[in-house]
Amino acid sequence: MGWLFDRKRDPEDANEMLRRYNETEAARLAAMTSGVAGETATGDGTRVPASASLSVPSSSAEFLVEDVFTITGRGTVATGRVTSGVLRVDDDIVVLRDGALQAQTRISGIEMFRKRVNEATVGELSGLVLREKIAIARGDVISLTPSG
Repeated sequence: MGWLFDRKRDPEDANEMLRRYNETEAARLAAMTSGVAGETATGDGTRVPASASLSVPSSSAEFLVEDVFTITGRGTVATGRVTSGVLRVDDDIVVLRDGALQAQTRISGIEMFRKRVNEATVGELSGLVLREKIAIARGDVISLTPSG
């Protein structure tokens, strides 16, 4: 298995490359989480810039709508994927279409694969049960109501 065109791959080279990558990545993540601006030196002499764009407010969350249903007795259900942040039951939300405010409501329930949950995190496919019947369509973005 380790043969390619009658030459054996050298596993030490790949392991060394992974080790260097992991050290650099660990230093970059440490610099971002410590909040230090500027650059951080790694063990092998390279310098890694600390990203200042990591300071995203914890209250930002977005949900990309893929489909919308109306269920008798429950209300409007928007299905899709959480693209950032965490959405929870009873969060106040706004519906944006092409960046313009369409509606404002509250999440009354979250369901995933026939089970009810209290929150949906990044990457999860879920259905948001909305309190009021609102005009919502595929491609709309649901985000938390900005505070302040």
